[in-house]
Amino acid sequence: MHPMLNIAIRAIRKGGDIIIQNYDTQKFIKENFEKKQYFIKKVMYKTYQVISEIIYKYYPSHIIIKKNTNYIVNDKKILWVVNELDGKKNFIKSFPHFCISIAVIIKKNTEISVIYDPIKNDLFTSVRGQGSQLNGYRTRCTNINTLTDITISTNLSFQARQSQYYFEIYKKLILSGISFRYTGSTLLDLAYVSSGKIDCLIINYNLSNSTNFIAGQLQARESGCLTSNFQEKNIDLILNLTSNPKFIKLITEKIRQCTD
Repeated sequence: MHPMLNIAIRAIRKGGDIIIQNYDTQKFIKENFEKKQYFIKKVMYKTYQVISEIIYKYYPSHIIIKKNTNYIVNDKKILWVVNELDGKKNFIKSFPHFCISIAVIIKKNTEISVIYDPIKNDLFTSVRGQGSQLNGYRTRCTNINTLTDITISTNLSFQARQSQYYFEIYKKLILSGISFRYTGSTLLDLAYVSSGKIDCLIINYNLSNSTNFIAGQLQARESGCLTSNFQEKNIDLILNLTSNPKFIKLITEKIRQCTD
């Protein structure tokens, strides 16, 4: 096992312990939005601190950043990107679907990815060029090339200008026999696509420009997935699709019918 992957797993499991402990505790908090927001910030801060302490213990010269942090990656520094909780709204609502992630960037390349679901104790890992795994077993994305009996996860932010086209896309795909899921954790969705639990992920923002999902991107690539952008400039529509290459081509043709 890659030594940094070993440390990433150790750190993320410790972070998961903090999440689980507080997941049970927060059920006793009264229905007060402000209190819950303050509580979740404390949990995320503590989780990040625990993860950082373990990483710095073994790699004191490396740099650790949180998601959404602007940082210029250079060739001289090894960078650890920590997403201490993806699926925050699910956590607040006691809906058991959220995760933590760690990605390691070396010489501008994402080399290591770890995504951990502390509720199910599912550990998704990947090393660049060595494939993806779930709990130590090799994973591959589905090899589906039909629109029948497909499960797609989505996270589309509706705006007035694009909403009509989104509805048309949903209608067209549902009538084709596709089943949709909106899970509330895009990062975990990427892990599910990489392990074949979900056939495709469709979102309307660019994964490549976000540090939030950098760990999921490596998982998807190493499992055989392709990430492709569908864009229609005349209606300001951009969709990001992650699935196997054959299905990407098929679903893109179907979506294009809704915008013609």
